[in-house]
Amino acid sequence: MNKILYFILFQLTAAITFAQDCKLKGTVLNEMGIPVTDASVSVFDAKNEGKGFVFTNSSGEFEFTLPCNQPYEIEIEQSGYETLVKKIELDGNKNEKLKLVKGTESISLQETIIKAQQAIKIKGDTVEYDADSFKVGNEEVLEDILKKLPGIEVENGKVYHKGKEITTITVGGREVLGGNTKLLNKNLPSDAVSKIQLNTKFKSNPFASSLQEDEQASLNIELKEDAKSLLFGNATIGGDSKDHADAQLKAFYFSEKMDATVINDFNTYGKEVFDREDYFSFFGGFSEFNAEGSIYSLRGGSSALNFGSNTNAAEMNTYNGAAHFGYEPNKKLKLSGFGLVNTNNIRYNSKIERYYNTLETPFTEVDEQQNENKLISAMSRLRLDYRPNDRGEFKYRINFNYTGNEDEQNVNRFRNNESVGYNTNLTDRKNFSLSQSLSYIQKIGRDHNIGFYVRHQYQKETPDLLMNAEEPMFNIFGNLTNIGGRYILSQNQNYITNTIQLYSVYNHLINNTTNLKLKVGTNFSVQDFENKIYDQGNLITQAVNGVNTISNTDFDYNETFADATITKKIGKFQADLGAGVSFFNEKVNYYNSPSVKFNETEILPHANLRYNFNNATSIFFNYNKGYSFPHAKDLTESYTLQSYRSIFAGNQDLRQALTHTSSLGFNHFNSFSFFNVFANLSYTQRDRSIQTASQFERVATDPNNPDAFTISQINTLLNSEYDDKTYAANLNVSKRFKKWYNVRFNGNVSYSDNFTYTNTITEPELQTVNNKSLSQNYTLTNTFTFKKRLELKAGLNASFSKFESLVSQEFETWRPFGDVAWSITDKLLLQSDFSYRIQNRDGSRINEAKELNASIRYNAFKKTYISFIAGNILGNNVIVSNSFNNNYVQTSTTDVLGRYFIVNLRYKF
Repeated sequence: MNKILYFILFQLTAAITFAQDCKLKGTVLNEMGIPVTDASVSVFDAKNEGKGFVFTNSSGEFEFTLPCNQPYEIEIEQSGYETLVKKIELDGNKNEKLKLVKGTESISLQETIIKAQQAIKIKGDTVEYDADSFKVGNEEVLEDILKKLPGIEVENGKVYHKGKEITTITVGGREVLGGNTKLLNKNLPSDAVSKIQLNTKFKSNPFASSLQEDEQASLNIELKEDAKSLLFGNATIGGDSKDHADAQLKAFYFSEKMDATVINDFNTYGKEVFDREDYFSFFGGFSEFNAEGSIYSLRGGSSALNFGSNTNAAEMNTYNGAAHFGYEPNKKLKLSGFGLVNTNNIRYNSKIERYYNTLETPFTEVDEQQNENKLISAMSRLRLDYRPNDRGEFKYRINFNYTGNEDEQNVNRFRNNESVGYNTNLTDRKNFSLSQSLSYIQKIGRDHNIGFYVRHQYQKETPDLLMNAEEPMFNIFGNLTNIGGRYILSQNQNYITNTIQLYSVYNHLINNTTNLKLKVGTNFSVQDFENKIYDQGNLITQAVNGVNTISNTDFDYNETFADATITKKIGKFQADLGAGVSFFNEKVNYYNSPSVKFNETEILPHANLRYNFNNATSIFFNYNKGYSFPHAKDLTESYTLQSYRSIFAGNQDLRQALTHTSSLGFNHFNSFSFFNVFANLSYTQRDRSIQTASQFERVATDPNNPDAFTISQINTLLNSEYDDKTYAANLNVSKRFKKWYNVRFNGNVSYSDNFTYTNTITEPELQTVNNKSLSQNYTLTNTFTFKKRLELKAGLNASFSKFESLVSQEFETWRPFGDVAWSITDKLLLQSDFSYRIQNRDGSRINEAKELNASIRYNAFKKTYISFIAGNILGNNVIVSNSFNNNYVQTSTTDVLGRYFIVNLRYKF
């Protein structure tokens, strides 16, 4: 296996590595001796492999650096001229003069305009992509264009540049759709996009210099002229005769002072509208308190929402409605608002197989589940930016979020193919969040600036749970009441967090190469966690071991911090060196236990080093030391129910974990040669890391039969006595060898070495377990584009995972794939994708799945399109996933949406 991967990496590396020996320069002229600008110049070696691609500059000049003493072939193209091909023996530095001859072919005006456009332009710190230069005809939304841009990676609607997510995407310089980049990428029509501008040095502080704030990447989308000051978008209606429906309305309006967006989408066949990550990004959570240079060291404690298998469920209907407005009456004031309502109703069946092989007599437990999930959410955001003068700026944000999640699960449980009972589990979660932030940034003198920030968040969660079973579920509660042959456990929970943060950041530019940054601030978090467990509606006050089952935990947390960073630039080298001091105070009041207080002072150093070889190539190193403190749920003194298989027990002795994070990265982004590389190595070490300790136990289902039992587990958190280490590496490479051929390679490898605490079924005492896992994922994608009519993709995705603990397992997945998009005529588009997934466990085949989808779109009238969509044509009805634990190996099989055929009618306006 490794030999195959090494071979792939070697071949890819060999193809894109080039020596720097001789320079091949040239000037492209027309028949009159006048320089020809923006002509595309490609160089191929004796094997017809592309070695470079550039455009001529304003003087008609180009330059390549190539290995000496080899034959090459230069191909020059420009609209209105015949293609020139010339062979050259590069035995030293050469400077060629090349003349183009006027073409005799008849070329349409539209084709001439498109070919004459420069695909990529560099404007200072901004890379500007011409959208039409990358379109083939199969693009529907903005995301489809972004996937084809060199240096840009798109995954599930999120955009990445040099391995970092781009969180700021504007349209005409304005935030739309509440700043949610995924909604914009998946909804803005591609035919409205003119330019895509990548700003590689975006800063949230408008007065900060390059030395005063960490630079990030941002995207700005410029619309075509006919899309400005006009209402545009599309409306779609479709479905089949029986099971499925699809309806959409997307309307966009942009003018000089106002913009507005309305999105409505309803479908029943798994088309993604909103997923788990989108909810979390809107809720923000504690991650909001680490934004814009602030420091926050408390662990997050939000309840997990159950979204089911929303894009693959066998039965589903999903609705998403969103509206946005923006108003900019003058250059001083910007006002925008956003609201969203989303509903998901999902039904699917699944099977969970757990193989316990740590016993003398291994056995298998199987849970056959019927799942129904209902979710409704409402979100809104209001943003106000006010700049009273050119030296100050106010920003105000307020966000409201609500989510209701109801989940019903019916479970038939088996052990070694014999039934051991039936469960019904009902979960009702309601989450509410209100957050606000206010900031003011003031420019001081010519080069200095100071910012003042206030953030507040109130969040309330009520995840209630009811479990109805034929057999006892846990030993910890003793003899539960059996009424009518049923055991019923229920739980009511209430978790409230109230957090406020105040801090300030001051930048003092000492000289053109040196800056001093000072931070000072404080965080306050008050949390109240209440939990009660009932047996047949009667409150359980104590477990069999004397531990409380009633929780009423009040948690007060304060962190006061100060930090200083000196930034020094010496030529091409820049260093950010600093350290902070944080004062931590915690107080926990319990329902039936003494209060606990904790105080600590810590020094937190950090460093960022960067060396820029040139505008295209750089190397960097980062180091950071941080702490992670437990929250109210972690420290509760009682038991809480997690599921029908597990209970959580809080740990009052839990303390903070120390984390050392370092990374080394390299990136090369050459927009003219279409050669891009990003590589990163990272190492994370956690001292006293917060780890899960799991205690497994037998739960007898028949007192007269010792072989009749199920397995339950009690989880808690401990500070590990051993260091937790994680190593990770990733590599992204893309190269355009010819006008019609592009290759991309993505590789990720991670290795973790940590210690947890668990027992085996036969040995009840906890023991220390060393867990080691190695995960690898590689994707190679070849893209062929012919005359902007036909685009073919062929590639291979391979993933491997190896886990060593009390049990050892290896999984591997091979997935060759291919996509085709063919504009047969100007009105007819054919698209299809195919993948073949092979999954092995310990060398044995556990699953094969073939997936084929296809669609035909016909432009019946000027703005009217008819589409025929065929999904899951081969009828693959399940997906399989694997995971591992200290005690067992788990395989999950989930039913998915079967074969379907849909007809859509779309009107663009």
